[in-house]
Amino acid sequence: MVGIAAVAIVVLFGITMMSNYYGGAKYGATYDKAIDARYTDMENILASYSLKIGDAVQIPAMYRDDLKDVMTSVMTARQGEGGSKAAFQWFKEHEVKIDPAMYTKLQQMFEAGRNKFENAQTKFVDEKRAYETVLEYDLLLTQGWWVKLAGYPKIDLAEYVIISSEHAKTTFKTKTDTGLQLRK
Repeated sequence: MVGIAAVAIVVLFGITMMSNYYGGAKYGATYDKAIDARYTDMENILASYSLKIGDAVQIPAMYRDDLKDVMTSVMTARQGEGGSKAAFQWFKEHEVKIDPAMYTKLQQMFEAGRNKFENAQTKFVDEKRAYETVLEYDLLLTQGWWVKLAGYPKIDLAEYVIISSEHAKTTFKTKTDTGLQLRK
């Protein structure tokens, strides 16, 4: 009877240890993949944002060129091939303007894209922090201990960093914020 109880305790202990080992392995694999996925997502968000802005900034130039072509055609039709010395009068009469809504739309795109990227980076930083906390707390039989025993992390966490700006890096290095210069 005592022998059966001893065997049951040993078997139960073995099952518990294996369960903890597999739990640590699952946790490590999940966080390795999650950090890699968040990092890839940040790249995707930044690429999408950059491409959208690149596409959108072409519109004012196209509008300007099209407007110039229309005005040239109208002036040529009205004044003949040589034009008229009164061309500036025509511009004053018709109050030709470039629509400022295009620039407002670009500003909105900049802000929305930056906000989306900032949110993605914040989630990434939090996920990485949680994983590193578990890995640092690796006392015997804790989750961090089991994760490390299972061979995790298998990724180099030092390679997964946020994207920053020169302004932010300089400010943190010098401990002085000089503000942003909007025009050079």
